[in-house]
Amino acid sequence: MKLIWSIVSNVICRVFIHQLKLQTKRRMVLLLLYLEVREKQYDKKEYVDLFTDINATSPAITGVMVYIASPDKKVNVNYLGPASSEHIARQIIHAEGPSGPNRDYLFQLEKALLQIGCQDNHVIDLANEVRRFLSEKR
Repeated sequence: MKLIWSIVSNVICRVFIHQLKLQTKRRMVLLLLYLEVREKQYDKKEYVDLFTDINATSPAITGVMVYIASPDKKVNVNYLGPASSEHIARQIIHAEGPSGPNRDYLFQLEKALLQIGCQDNHVIDLANEVRRFLSEKR
C-alpha cells in the first residue's frame, strides 16, 4: 500500500522507529502491547510504506505500522462524521482516551508541529476553538 504522509507523520514515524531500534526486544513487546490498548478504538491495523516526497519513487521507510479508524459508525463509535471545526472542538473537549484528555493531545500536537516549522491551519483552528470553549466555561 503506497501512502504519502505529511511531514508530521514522517517525523513521528521516524522517531518511533528509531526508538524501537534502541529498545530491547522485551521493551518492544511491552510498547506494542501498550499501543494495542491505546489505539483500541481503531478497527484496522496496516503496514504501509512511508513516502516523504510526493515525487519519490521509493519509500523513505517500509513496513510502518499504522492504526486506521474507519468511518463506519458500527465499528467506530467515536467517528463524528463530517463536521464543522466547532463540532469537532466540542467533541475533543469531552473526549478522553487511555493516554488522557484529547484536548491535551491536540495542544501537544499543535506545539510539536510549530516546533518543526509546520503550520497546520486545521490543527491550529481546532486548538484555538477548544481554547475558546474552555475559556467560556470559566
